[in-house]
Amino acid sequence: MSGEPRTVVQRKAEEQGTSLHALSLKIGRNAAYLHQWVHRRSPKRLPDNDRLHLAMALNIDERLLGARDPWSPPV
Repeated sequence: MSGEPRTVVQRKAEEQGTSLHALSLKIGRNAAYLHQWVHRRSPKRLPDNDRLHLAMALNIDERLLGARDPWSPPV
């Protein structure tokens, strides 16, 4: 699955039969947090910790939510 992180979250939530409300609470935020992020685009970018917990809650690769590949030194 590819696409804009907000679309990915909304689609995966629907596929899994959950709501943005329930996911917000699951990641330790207020009930409206992800609804505001998806629909009002606030905050502009999810904080790293929220993104990680959301990826875990949805069981998806964190990069689908905008995480970059970790830095590593050249071999």
